[in-house]
Amino acid sequence: MWSNWHRRLAWLLAAITVVVAVLVAPAAGPEHIATVAETVRRMNDADRIAFLMRHPTLAVQYGNTNPEDTARTWKRTSVQDRALLERLLPQYVGNLDGIPYSTRDRANRAVLAAEITTATKRLATNPADASQQRMLHALKAIVATLGGHHSPRRYLITLTPERPPLAAIAIGNLDTADQITFAVPGMGTYTDDMQLWTQSAQNIYDAQGRVGAPKARAVVSWIGYVTPPPGIDATLGEFAAKGALRLASDLLGVTAARAKRPPDAVSVIAHSYGTTTAADALADNPSLNIYAFVMLGSAGVENRIATASDLHTRYVYAGEAAADPEARYGRLTRRDPRSPGFGAILLSVDGDPASGLLAVTGHEPILHSAWNDDPLSSAWSGIKDEQLFVEAFEAHFTRYGYLDNGTESLLNAATVTTPHATRKLDARH
Repeated sequence: MWSNWHRRLAWLLAAITVVVAVLVAPAAGPEHIATVAETVRRMNDADRIAFLMRHPTLAVQYGNTNPEDTARTWKRTSVQDRALLERLLPQYVGNLDGIPYSTRDRANRAVLAAEITTATKRLATNPADASQQRMLHALKAIVATLGGHHSPRRYLITLTPERPPLAAIAIGNLDTADQITFAVPGMGTYTDDMQLWTQSAQNIYDAQGRVGAPKARAVVSWIGYVTPPPGIDATLGEFAAKGALRLASDLLGVTAARAKRPPDAVSVIAHSYGTTTAADALADNPSLNIYAFVMLGSAGVENRIATASDLHTRYVYAGEAAADPEARYGRLTRRDPRSPGFGAILLSVDGDPASGLLAVTGHEPILHSAWNDDPLSSAWSGIKDEQLFVEAFEAHFTRYGYLDNGTESLLNAATVTTPHATRKLDARH
């Protein structure tokens, strides 16, 4: 016998996922989405709940086809029913665009704890399982990134069960921020690098504050797509095409969740292959309303994107260090956004000694963190020879990535994504 809460749950799942998918799939997604959605719609309550609980990722895919409808449905739903859905399907609530980010953070943290418990148990049964080892390592990296006393607070706004998992952490409250910036990484960045990539986002957040950004701001450390491994895969477009769909969905989610009081500016700062991914997302979604798009050490934009105006962004910037030896290899089959015909504003990243600003010395996005800069950390444990250790550690402090503190690159990226900034940029090479 079905209780009232079972029936409420069935209605919520149908209202937020299946009905939305049926209405919009013919125009917004593959035909199979509409076909499967219709099948689910025809199920009875028990079968529908069982199906969607077994396939929460599929449910999210349905719901995210139209985050505006999701936001409206969520607001019409009672507090009791919201709590019910969050308790029974946190992995669904935590990734559904249009739901308040504070709710998503709470749901995703519950999923994170459960996933760590599951991975730990599986490793206890099979300690040699390399895939499970990496999964647990990435999950613990996410926990470590969220842990401690951070100012502002950090929010886990997405967590999806890839191997390793995908995640996005917001520094600052996306529900109230007047200025929002998404930081999109390039090749070889996975969630086992969550702490370092989030340090990049923290550096952006802090630098924006120094140039006059409002206190109510947020920067998203977005590892929301599977990045290509270092090598030939970075010259291909498949990873970017798939990642662009996820990025566009998350950007549209901001618009949906903040429909009543939209932020003043939403920007994207991307590095290396992340610039290819972000460019695809912006080019294919004219309604994203992005304020500034910053490309650092770009692996190039696809040739179908002829000019900066095709990115539907108010301002487009591109910067590349003279000492960056790698970015050009990603552009073997792509367009350099710094080329005169493309129309991006050039962003200086090679340092300004007169202003005490450091130059970027390679292709890396970030090299410095409390862990990397600690001679006692495991980052340096592999160097056993004392003299080699001293030389390597000293050399470390002569190298800087695009988003390291003290660099001209970080300051300029923070400035151009802050509408209220007053510092004038040197747009020369």
